[in-house]
Amino acid sequence: MLDNFLVVLENDSDALIPYAISAAEALGALPTAVWPRRDADPSLDSRPEAGLNAASTRTARIRQTLESFALDAKAAGVEAEALYPDEGAEPSRPALPQFARAFDFAMVQQREPGRAPGRDDLTAALLAESGRPVWVVPAIQSAPVKFSRVLVAWDGGAAAAEAFCEAKPILRRAQRVEIVSVVGAAIDAAVIEGGERLAGRLARIGVAADYRRLPGNEDPANALLSYAADIDADLLVCGGYSHSRLRETLFGGATRTFLTSMTLPVFFAH
Repeated sequence: MLDNFLVVLENDSDALIPYAISAAEALGALPTAVWPRRDADPSLDSRPEAGLNAASTRTARIRQTLESFALDAKAAGVEAEALYPDEGAEPSRPALPQFARAFDFAMVQQREPGRAPGRDDLTAALLAESGRPVWVVPAIQSAPVKFSRVLVAWDGGAAAAEAFCEAKPILRRAQRVEIVSVVGAAIDAAVIEGGERLAGRLARIGVAADYRRLPGNEDPANALLSYAADIDADLLVCGGYSHSRLRETLFGGATRTFLTSMTLPVFFAH
């Protein structure tokens, strides 16, 4: 059961807000919206009045965005929480991963499509340090949450197994689930057996589920994204990086490709 989640707002959250509200409605979960506090940097402007004016303008914009979130949620009949600035509840950016540990998952919007996340990106921090799943919404997302067809990336690894288990309350709501492995000429029998077993577990709880193998192990992320587009999938569940704790290397390979080229929401866990 997923009963609460964190909605992380930033300067551009146009796609995130309506999607998060629709997810809350579909899951029966309480969304908590927060805009992480960015502590003032006195080196940016030596004039105190300039710093105060900038901070005041930013605070007003944050409050307006949070109020819009709260009003939209109320209009949809969704109970929601908004942590307004200067009330002492919102975390700073560095403290956000620890704050997120009290929630079932965090939901964020993709930043700058086509550009890989940097070391200071909030998505990178959440994936690397929170220990919670991170549901990333494409900047181009316009449709509300749907679970008509959900893909689960399966490579037999620990991160993929964790993603499947964390997403199971979502998978239970799906009309159809495909467990998908991207394979090459050398097929790992244990991966295939595991994928078939996962599909069988879902079938036993009444979810229409299949296991599928796709060619293209040299570029698994693009193979998965291409297949997701071909079948008009609504959500991709996959393991995030687990081979390194360093932020610099966390976003190499498949995770980087998903975050820069995503065309559908992705539920990451590791």
